[in-house]
Amino acid sequence: MNHDYEHTEFSKSLLAGLFAGITATVLSLIFNSFFRGTIGFHLSELINVSTIIFALLLVVTLAGVCFYFFHHYLKYGGLVYQALGIGLTILLLFGASYVQRSPDPALAIEFRELLTGIIVITALCVVFIIPFLFKHDYV
Repeated sequence: MNHDYEHTEFSKSLLAGLFAGITATVLSLIFNSFFRGTIGFHLSELINVSTIIFALLLVVTLAGVCFYFFHHYLKYGGLVYQALGIGLTILLLFGASYVQRSPDPALAIEFRELLTGIIVITALCVVFIIPFLFKHDYV
């Protein structure tokens, strides 16, 4: 089979987002199981395996599509995308620090730590992996 064809910018950004989503999902699942196994955290109504798989894969793939629009329509779109991604991450981390998931203070702190870890993992994949894969011909 001959696969010597050029990808469009949209397909490259979509595939980069999909790969980054899969990476974020796998890393978050590993972090989730390590965190729960080490701490013994059991409050899992919001953050569970299903939520991690479906939400992260969808959000990061959509971030790849957003990268296309930034890169295609703005002069320094890649840098603007990364700056906005970092800014949004800071806002999400700030918001996560005020989440009160349980009346038990220990459970509330553990939930915040789990949520913060997943936000950081996702942000690293969105901000760095998508632009890297878009610029290189690995996709």
